[in-house]
Amino acid sequence: MRRLGEQLAYSWKFLRHPIDGFYDLRFSGKGSVLSASVLLVLFYISQLLKLELTHFVFEPFGLAYTSPIQQLLICLLPIFVWVLANYLVSCITKGQGTFKAVYISTAYSMLPFIYFAVPVALLSNLFSNAEGAIYGFMNFFISAWIAILFYIQVKEVHGFEVTETFTNIFWMLFAGVAIIAFSLALFAIVIQSVNFAVSFLREAIGYV
Repeated sequence: MRRLGEQLAYSWKFLRHPIDGFYDLRFSGKGSVLSASVLLVLFYISQLLKLELTHFVFEPFGLAYTSPIQQLLICLLPIFVWVLANYLVSCITKGQGTFKAVYISTAYSMLPFIYFAVPVALLSNLFSNAEGAIYGFMNFFISAWIAILFYIQVKEVHGFEVTETFTNIFWMLFAGVAIIAFSLALFAIVIQSVNFAVSFLREAIGYV
């Protein structure tokens, strides 16, 4: 537990020095699968709190028209797709990062949201609709920070040059879309197969 606490405490230093942070996560044991998983749970909780605590002017429905399971899929499914696409593309393009390194570094890249999404949600209660641009800018800043960390992640974890990084990010995004499309198609085929099997069995039993 002490080691886990140290790994989670390292997150603040990671935000201040992300390039060194990605190196330490990979080579110095500053992060682990357990600490990364804890951060993803905190990311999910932060999303729920953000929806609930944001002023109704900016988030009129809150959690009223969603569910924890739905938010779980919305939050974590894209992250796991990114991790898989990141690793698969890096294998083809001779990236140096392992699946474990990609998973850990991706979780730590979500730290801006984990640290600041809830405070921004609380601050939104001080704003009126006329000050919505301020609220929008703060959310944009968090998203842009995460995007920059994702860029640094691909570059540092896999050892790519600048141009290689942009090229590989493009292919990772393409692979992510392909993974989602393939998963949806496979899911549809499985559902149709199950429905066919159930219908066949009912008819077969009906003739007995």
